[in-house]
Amino acid sequence: MIWETIAAPPGLAPPRPITVRAQSIPARHYFPEHAHDWNQVVYAISGVLTVAVEGRSFVISPEQAVWLPTGLRHRVGTLLGAEFRSLWIADQAGAGLPSTATVFGVSSLLQALIVEAAEIEGEDNPDGYAGRVTGLILDQLRRAQPLPGALPWPRAGALAQLCEALYADPADPRGPEEWGREPKVESAPDSVTLRVGLLAA
Repeated sequence: MIWETIAAPPGLAPPRPITVRAQSIPARHYFPEHAHDWNQVVYAISGVLTVAVEGRSFVISPEQAVWLPTGLRHRVGTLLGAEFRSLWIADQAGAGLPSTATVFGVSSLLQALIVEAAEIEGEDNPDGYAGRVTGLILDQLRRAQPLPGALPWPRAGALAQLCEALYADPADPRGPEEWGREPKVESAPDSVTLRVGLLAA
């Protein structure tokens, strides 16, 4: 099952101190492996995202996000589609936040602040409102509780296809013998590097 790539936007400017990007990602699309010269919070206000980093995969719903420190190579995609919100955070603003990839819980307040920050991104800010929203986001990130890491997920072959099918339709009634008779479809090389991970309970 092939995943399609998404090109990163050209001419990216560094955040000062936070930039929020809003983007709809279609099903089975992903950003190929890349890194930023700033920190990133990967989040979806709806749908589910897969984040692959350091040989691990995380799956996050709107109740979770992934913190990625500056320079960490990663991939982001979605099996079924998602409303992506990416927070780019300058190093100085992100001081004191984790130095490794971290999954954390997203409070209702942080979710609302991310939505608001995306709405006002690029607007004039004569009264300093955007700065106050930014300060609250940073406060919420520092208060956020880390969650357990990811379980391994197969990266290629028949087992990856099986796991992906069951993720897409958990109610599928087929048993091991029926799955064993399923035809094997080879994935494109780029697609096997981004597979759905399971967030540990």
